[in-house]
Parts: sequence; C-alpha cells; structure tokens
Amino acid sequence: MDLILKNTDILNTGVFVLNKNKVDYTPFSDYKSIFLTQEDNVALKNEILDIIQKATSVLKICSFIITDKEIFTAVLNKAKETQVAIFILTQLDSTKLENSLSLFDFITEEEMKENPARIHLKYIKQLYDNGIHVRASLSAHAKFIVSDRTTGFIMSANFTTPSLTFNTESGVYLDEISSKELDKLFDVIFLQGTTYKQFLGTHKKGKMLVVQSEVDIDSHLLPNSEYSNLRYTCENFSDNLMNEIISIIDHSHQYLYLSTYSIVELDSLQQIIQSVKKALDRGVSVSIFCRGMNYRNDHLEGVSELFEIGCKIYGDVFNHSKGIINENTAMLFTANIDGKYGLTNGFEVGYLLDDTQRIEFLDLHKKLIETSFYIFGNATLRDDLFVTYNAYEQQKGMNIPSLPQYPVISYRPNVIVDLEELKSCIIFYGKSKDLEYLIAGKSFYKCIIKGNNIFILEKTARRFDIEKYVLKFYELKIIIN
Repeated sequence: MDLILKNTDILNTGVFVLNKNKVDYTPFSDYKSIFLTQEDNVALKNEILDIIQKATSVLKICSFIITDKEIFTAVLNKAKETQVAIFILTQLDSTKLENSLSLFDFITEEEMKENPARIHLKYIKQLYDNGIHVRASLSAHAKFIVSDRTTGFIMSANFTTPSLTFNTESGVYLDEISSKELDKLFDVIFLQGTTYKQFLGTHKKGKMLVVQSEVDIDSHLLPNSEYSNLRYTCENFSDNLMNEIISIIDHSHQYLYLSTYSIVELDSLQQIIQSVKKALDRGVSVSIFCRGMNYRNDHLEGVSELFEIGCKIYGDVFNHSKGIINENTAMLFTANIDGKYGLTNGFEVGYLLDDTQRIEFLDLHKKLIETSFYIFGNATLRDDLFVTYNAYEQQKGMNIPSLPQYPVISYRPNVIVDLEELKSCIIFYGKSKDLEYLIAGKSFYKCIIKGNNIFILEKTARRFDIEKYVLKFYELKIIIN
C-alpha cells in the first residue's frame, strides 16, 4: 500500500520553529567583563590577540583545534620575535580528526567546512618547528589561555575562524587565585595527561608521526576546587564541573538559565535531569538556549526530553556559548550538555563568575532568548517546519537546489527502508559530487532524482561532510516497486 505524506501533517517529533516573538538582533557590545563573538562583534578574538601580545614570560594555550590564521600567526610571531616560552595543549585523536562522524560531536558545521583536520595538523607542526612546546591528549576539549602564570582567560570558542568571527561565543578573565590554579592544572595535564609528546618527521616527504605514551596523572597534583572558583573535568580524576552545574540547579529558586551548543546522551546525565525536574517542581522558571539543530536527531531527542518536563527551549543558528546562571551564581564553561563527552570524562574547564560578570552573563542570556531565531515545540505542522527552513536557508546564504514539490519516493523490496522515520522525521536531501542522498532520522540512503521521482538505491553509512536541504513538499508518496 502506498504511503502519502502532506505538508498539513503534524510531525510526531518536537522540532525548532521560527520564534514569532523575537526582537531584532543588534550586537551586544556594551559589556565590560564578558567578551563575545557574534555577527559584527569580534571582541573575544581581539581579547585573545591582546593576551598573546602582552605576554612577557610564558604563554599557555589550550584549544581543541587551531585553524584560525590570525591567531596562528600571532602565536607564531610571538615565538619568533620574543623570548616568551609558549606551550600549547591540544588534541590529536585520529578517530576524531579523520572521522567526520566523530568530529561532528566536537565542532560546529561551520568549522567542519574548513577542512579542519588538515589545517590543524599543519599549524601545530609549524608551531612545533618554531620552538613552541606542543603536546596533545586524546580528549582535551577545554579552551583557555594563561599568560605569565597569573592571567587566566576561559572561553567557549575553539581557535577557529567561525568561532572567532560570527558564531555566538563568550569568554571571561579569571581572578588571580583561579588563574594560578588554572596554570597549575595546565601543567599537570601537559606533563602527565598527554598521550602525544613528540613529533617525528621527514622534511622530504613532509610526513609527521607522533610518538605515543601512556597517560599517568598523579591526582594529588590536581587543583582542589575548594581553593578557587575554577572547576574542571579531568578524565576519571575529577567531575567537579558537573557537580557545580548540579549545585547551581539545586540552589535555584526563581530562575535558571542554561546555554549550550548541543544536548545529547542525557541517559548518562540523569543527576542533572533529576535536579532540573526538582527545580521545576519548586516553581523555578528554566530557560535553555542552544543551537537549533533540526538536522541532528540526537540533539532533538535531548531537547525533547527537557521540553517534556517543562523547560522552555530557545535556539539560534550559530550558538556555541555555554554557561549556567541562577539568582546568585553563574558559571561559564567549555563543555556541552553531553553525556558522552566532557561532563563525565575528557578535559573541560569552568569558572564561577564574580558579581559583575554574573550580572552581564545573565543579561546576555536574556538577550539571546529575546532575539532567538527559534523556539522549540511539538505538534508542529510540516508546513511550519518548511517555513522555518526557508528562513534558515536564507540566513545561511545557502544555494538551494531545485527539488520536486510532489515527490514520489520508490525502492525495491530488497532495500531496507525505515518507513517510520520517513513518516515522523524531517526528510533531507544531500549531495556530494555525483552522489545523492536522502536522509531521515538516523538513516542515510543513496538515491537518484529524476523529475518528481526519487529512487532509493541502498541504505548507507551516515555522513557529515555534505550540506543537507530539507525536502519541502505539498504531497509526498512512498511506494515499493
């Protein structure tokens, strides 16, 4: 029997749709203690460059990935022109750098388009060749700088051009005590927590090999969270970052704001979910701001879970900022709300803000929500989703291919097709060179489009190196040949 879908059907899953109550966006440029990246606002990048330029004795940098040419050049020139000792802690996990499926958990779609693995490896090799001390771990996702051991700066941004040019990012200076503790944390991870410690290569072929060694961290050397406002995740040795997030939720009585890039793998974050439920039961207003990624099924699942228990969820197209605020306490951190990476393992950092920073961070979250492009909801008409994607594609400047508005999807009986996903999920079209794809939920299918006919050839592995376009239609028919 043929299956027919219409644009007037209600989607079975929650999705992000246009926020009809949004106010017009203008850059939030009036903050004194919070430094931002936004469209037409590069205050965060300017601050990073200023810290690099002013360092007099030692500069320590931690970034998951380094691909921004201006930052790279500033660090390289600092090494060439001064006697400042420079140390860089990054990651070199080949399963992340070489596998787009894994890398997508850590960086944004804008960063993915830069060919980040190639540029990152090229840059850190050049920095190493010019006397900079470079080491790498398998799981460093933290982003911070420590200058001259007493000036610490934590941020949500990777050292990439999208993160420092137009993605929504935030950063703050630490107090001196916390900066010294961050400096200490860097040293412990750099010396004991790095798998990759030495480069080997041949100049003729330009090849690079990295010597691996076992990680053996002495937990007694790690900073004690009682002594400063620094919080962190360090593999299995410390989870005080997640504990602090839970504490801020538990001590909220009027409102709670939470920002993140993604919300995934919540089965591993049940302590956070239970704390949020209790806060909602106390009458706390819980507002969450994230990236409105309708194209990530795992993200929609996580967002739906929080929405169903009573959270208000807002989103935009470029957010990568992370933080949490209640009436008395705020913390900026580098981890996503991710039960697989960052809050339960890996290396992430956070900082409890002072009163001035907290007030500005709260105002930032209110403005992000007021100007949010999306709001999350369920029982959404497909046509409302299509209208949302028209606006999204226009904002992203995407060159939309001509796709049929009365498509007929067909496939042979021996082809495995998940009809339930086609019925209930957003259907995307993707293209890479001469290959065409149909995507619904977690399923990828190779296909051919001829006129109104879409022929599914086979189910295939997921890909994240293709640009996806929503298949918008008035009526869609699915048949088995």
